[in-house]
Amino acid sequence: MRLLQIELLKLRPARYFWVLGGLFIAILIGIPIGTYALGNWLIENLFPKNGVFQNILPFYDFADIWQNFTFLFQYATILLSSLVVINVAQEFSLSTARQQVIDGLSRREFFRGKIYLMLAISGVITSLVFLIGLVFGLMYSPVTSPAVMFANVEFIGAYFLHLLHDFLLAMFVAQLVRRTGIAVVIFIFYGWIESFIGALVRFAWQKPLLADLLPNAATKVLIHNPFPKYALEKTVTTLQWGDLAISFGYIIFWLLINRWLLLRRDL
Repeated sequence: MRLLQIELLKLRPARYFWVLGGLFIAILIGIPIGTYALGNWLIENLFPKNGVFQNILPFYDFADIWQNFTFLFQYATILLSSLVVINVAQEFSLSTARQQVIDGLSRREFFRGKIYLMLAISGVITSLVFLIGLVFGLMYSPVTSPAVMFANVEFIGAYFLHLLHDFLLAMFVAQLVRRTGIAVVIFIFYGWIESFIGALVRFAWQKPLLADLLPNAATKVLIHNPFPKYALEKTVTTLQWGDLAISFGYIIFWLLINRWLLLRRDL
């Protein structure tokens, strides 16, 4: 708790934290509201008004909502990951990491403080996503029995792993570069470049497993695209053990490499 309190005290006056965090929360709330408005517009303007198509896309059905929401929300994680990049990189660019060690905080304690902060942010955001899904599901899902409400709630846990994985990757980039602006640019552009490489590997080379093993792609491997099922296409709607292994493997790898960099490199 002491190490986490130190990290929170450093974040409290940070404007970037409130801006990026507030923007991310606005996106979390805006996506389901916007989807509902778009669905209503499509039904009113494109389909006959006989009630047949009123539930053509059961986006808010409890059987689907957890995977639908977490799949969409994970594409906004770059905002929170940029927050982590800035937070870690500033410790080195402003020499606050060195000063904290001089003042008596060990490198291991400094590292643990960052990990506790990532776990805390991941936990808070995951709880918020669960609450948003619960509210919209209770409002718009045709079936609200407990058995259906929590049928696929394990995707909430997968979303927590996705956040933690992305944060650790962001910390690695920040430690490697140690210049705030450059680190953020590299982190964002790397994601775009890897998306292109991943599409090439997946579709041109027909190597989907290799594409899933790319670092940035591995942060999203747990939650598959659920929307092809609405077009009656084959869709993965459960967590896969192989995907869990990839995710846990990368989390352990980034933990070890980040710890090694912090302990070995000059502050």
